[in-house]
Amino acid sequence: MLKITVVQESQREVLLKLEGKITEQWAALLDGECRAYLRKRKFVCLDCSHVEYIDGRGVEVLKAFPHSHVTCVSPPALMTELLQIGGRS
Repeated sequence: MLKITVVQESQREVLLKLEGKITEQWAALLDGECRAYLRKRKFVCLDCSHVEYIDGRGVEVLKAFPHSHVTCVSPPALMTELLQIGGRS
């Protein structure tokens, strides 16, 4: 399960807290939430400190976002590594 919570929102940006697992089952939810804010021309900051697991599809979704408008903060070490190598283990 992936829980997405709006922690803070302003006219220009939104901070979303992610909790749980970013798997194929939940990647579409994350994609939809982020793209909704991007359509509103907001910068999206993802607090990933409570992400327990991410699979290849989750990595694909995160890497597909424009890096200038979506950032991940406090990702677990494994998540950082997977994002750097593109989800291949």
